[in-house]
Amino acid sequence: MLNRPDKDSLRAMLEAQVQQKLRDDPEAVTTYAAQRDPERKPYTSKPTVQDKAFDKELEQMRADAEAGVIRKPDNEQTYAGDRSLALDDYPGLRPAATASNAG
Repeated sequence: MLNRPDKDSLRAMLEAQVQQKLRDDPEAVTTYAAQRDPERKPYTSKPTVQDKAFDKELEQMRADAEAGVIRKPDNEQTYAGDRSLALDDYPGLRPAATASNAG
C-alpha cells in the first residue's frame, strides 16, 4: 500500500523546493505592484419614458424658439376657435339661480 504524506510534510516539501529554486534562479519570481480597485461610479437611474418624452418635447421647444415658430399645445389647438361650451351642449341642465331669479 502507498503511504501518503500528510499536509504538514507536503507544505515542508513544497517550501524546500521553492527555496531551492530561488537559490538557483533569483529571477524566477516576479513581483508586481498591486492594482488599485476600480473607482465606483455614482448611481444614476435610467431615464423613464416620461423623462424621455419631456426631454424630446423640450428639445422641440428649443428648436422652435430658435426658428421663431410659435406652436400652441395640442389641447389648445383642439378647442381653438369661437366655439365655447354652452348649456345647449348639455340637455337637461338648468342655469344656476341668481339673486334676482331666486325671488
